[in-house]
Amino acid sequence: MSERGGTVVLEMPEEIPWYRVVTVRGPSGEALEAYRGVQREDTGHIVSVVSDRYGLVQHRTIAEAVHRIGEALERPERIPDGPHPFRREQIRLYANGRRMEMKLVIGQRFRLDGENEFYPALRVLNSLDGAWAVRMEAFAVRIACTNQLFAGARSYMEFRELHLSSAGDLLAQLEKATYEVLEHFDESLRLYGESMHQTLPLREVVPALSAAGLPNRHVERIAERLPTYFGSLLWGEVSRWDAYQLATDYLSHEVQVNPERERLFERATARALLLENSGEGEQLATA
Repeated sequence: MSERGGTVVLEMPEEIPWYRVVTVRGPSGEALEAYRGVQREDTGHIVSVVSDRYGLVQHRTIAEAVHRIGEALERPERIPDGPHPFRREQIRLYANGRRMEMKLVIGQRFRLDGENEFYPALRVLNSLDGAWAVRMEAFAVRIACTNQLFAGARSYMEFRELHLSSAGDLLAQLEKATYEVLEHFDESLRLYGESMHQTLPLREVVPALSAAGLPNRHVERIAERLPTYFGSLLWGEVSRWDAYQLATDYLSHEVQVNPERERLFERATARALLLENSGEGEQLATA
């Protein structure tokens, strides 16, 4: 277990604490019937206050189910080590433990050409504060450089009212969503392939990132890389794919933020550089 910027990074599901729903009391000790507290069992710390209709879905139960799915699926043949190795499974608790993200890289290789091979990956999120229910999203890992790539605006699973009779129910629904991700991964490859044949003036890369909402400090760092990456083409046009790879290389390997910020940065970068169709960009902005 390690901690980075307030986000706790865990190795295995069994490291995740258990939580329970408890009564919330007012200043005079009276029970507040309309509210419940979500309490960490080992420390007794209240991580959130929710309505009396809230149904607790444990972070650990989610992570165990995703781990079991990973055990049943192909493992990646190789994920380059390099200076920034990309773990096949990663669990992060953040927002004082109220929220969890688990990532799983699936070893089903997809190829566009000799230089562009990808593994599909899952991002599964859960909250203990009612902000969202269990959701699953797709991303991709480009094998050559382990850049983490946007993989479409679709949310493959999201339960606003999640009623489960057993952990087996959850596992079954996660498995179903996982196979849906794999069935639709070709859509992401189409998006990548189209971007390789679409160009934009290099001078527009930095303004596009700023306009899409990427924080200025990160835009500036990406801008510093342009001369080295594109050399004498600084005044010409480049493919959207090359510009996107430059930006995602920086975001994947040098930026450490909580998962919500990471997802916002991914979407902003895709909106700026990967998506030529404005309709897809609007879908992305509200995802």
